Amino acid sequence: MSLERNKRLAKDIAIYSVGIIGSKFLAFLLFPVLTFFAAREEFGYYDIALEVVLFILPLSTLVMRESTFRLLIDSNDETYKKHILSTTLFIEVVVFIIILIIASILPFLFTIRYLTLIILSIYIYSLYEIYIQAVRSVYSSTHFVLINLITSFFTLTFVFLFYFVLKRGLIEALFVGNILSRTLGMLIIELPRRRITGCLSLSAVTKKYIKEIFNYSLPLLGTAIAFAIITSTGKFVVNYLYGNEYSGILGASQKYMVVLLILGTAFYQAWQVTAVKHFKAQGSEKFFSEVFNKYAVTLGLLVLIISFGLRSFKGLLIGSAYHQSIDLIFVYCISSVFFCLSLFFEVIYQCTKQTSKILYSIVSCAAFAPLLTFVLTKYFGLMGNLAALSIAYIYMFIFRLIQTRSTMMIRLNKSFLFLFSGLLIGGFFFYYTQNKAIDYVILCIAIVLLCYFLLTSRKYFFKKKET
Repeated sequence: MSLERNKRLAKDIAIYSVGIIGSKFLAFLLFPVLTFFAAREEFGYYDIALEVVLFILPLSTLVMRESTFRLLIDSNDETYKKHILSTTLFIEVVVFIIILIIASILPFLFTIRYLTLIILSIYIYSLYEIYIQAVRSVYSSTHFVLINLITSFFTLTFVFLFYFVLKRGLIEALFVGNILSRTLGMLIIELPRRRITGCLSLSAVTKKYIKEIFNYSLPLLGTAIAFAIITSTGKFVVNYLYGNEYSGILGASQKYMVVLLILGTAFYQAWQVTAVKHFKAQGSEKFFSEVFNKYAVTLGLLVLIISFGLRSFKGLLIGSAYHQSIDLIFVYCISSVFFCLSLFFEVIYQCTKQTSKILYSIVSCAAFAPLLTFVLTKYFGLMGNLAALSIAYIYMFIFRLIQTRSTMMIRLNKSFLFLFSGLLIGGFFFYYTQNKAIDYVILCIAIVLLCYFLLTSRKYFFKKKET
C-alpha cells in the first residue's frame, strides 16, 4: 500500500480537521452562552427558520457546490476553469432571480416573520457554499480552512455585538451575524487574489458548459431534495405537533451533537480528495476498507465522549431551560454516526462519476421516513422523532454498503463490531443509569481508548508498507 497515499490522506484529514474544528468551535462557543439568556420559543423559531433556509438550499444552488469541486479539482486548464466558474455563477444568479420573484408574492399569502432576512440568507448561504468549493479547487485546502475560520470568528463577533451590545432580538442577531460573516469571509479571501472573480466573464457562459455542469449536478438534485426531506421533516413535524418551545429543545440538542458532525465533515472533505485521486490505484479496495473501519471506531468512541461528557458537565455547558435536550443526545449521535458512514459510500459514487446511483438509497429512504417520523413523534415525542431519523440513516447505510459492492467491496472487520457493541453498552448505561461516577468512568475510558486508537492508527498512515 502506498506510503504517499496514506500520508496524503492523513495530511488532508489534519488540515480539514484543524480548520473545521477550529471554525465550528468558535461558533460553538456562542451557543452555551445563549442558552442562559434566550427563551426556548425564540430559539425554536430561529431553528425552524434556518431549517427552511437549509431545506431550500439544494434548489437555490442546484447542487452546483458538488459540480464546482468535482469539475475543477481534476483540471489544470485555466480556460476550462474560467468557463466552469462563469457558467456556475450565471446559473446561480438566474436561480436567485426566480426565488426573488416567488418571495415577493409570499407576503400576500402568508405572514412570515423576518422574511427579508430569510431570503437574504438563502442567497448568501448559496453563494458561500459554491464559493468555498471553488476555493478548495482553485486556491488550496489551506484557503478553504482559512475562510471557515474567518467566517466563524465574525459570526461569533457579530452575533455577540447585535444581541448583547445593541440589544437586538436573538433571531435578528443570528441571521444578520451569519449573513455578514459569510459576506466578509468571501471578500477577505477573494479581494487580495481575485483568481476566481477575476476570471468571470459572461462570454464564457456557453450551452456546452451549462450542459456539463447540469450533467453532473442535476442527478444529485433529486438526491439533495430527498435528503432534505429526511433531515428536515423531523423538525417540521415537531414544530407542527408541539410548537416552537419543543423545536428549541430539539435544536439545542442538535447544536451539541454537531461536535460529531464536525469530524464527519472534516473527514468527508479530506476523503473526497484522497479517494478521487487514488480510487484506481493498486490495493485501493483494502485501503478503502481499512480507512472505513478505523473511521467507524473513531465515531463510536466520540459518541460516548460527547454523550457522557455533556451529561457530566451540563450545568456548565447549557442553561437549565435546555437540560432536557441532553437526554436526546445519545440517540441523535447514533443517527449522526450512520449519516457519516453513509457519506463514506457517497464518495465512491463520486469517484466513478455515477452520482445518479446516490438517488436510489435516498429516495427510497425519503419515501418512508416522513410517515415514520410523524407516527413516532406523535406517540413518543422528541425521542421518537430522533429514533425515526436513526432508522432512516441505518437503512441508508445498509443500502449503500450493499449497492457499492459491485464497484468497491468494503469489508467490515472486528473494528466495526466494536462500534456496535460500544454503542449498545453505552446506550444501556446512558438511559438506564443516572450515576455521575459511572458517567465519569465511561467518559475517561472512552477518551483513553480514543487516544490509544488514534496513536496506533498513526502507524498505519506513516509506517512504510508493502505496495
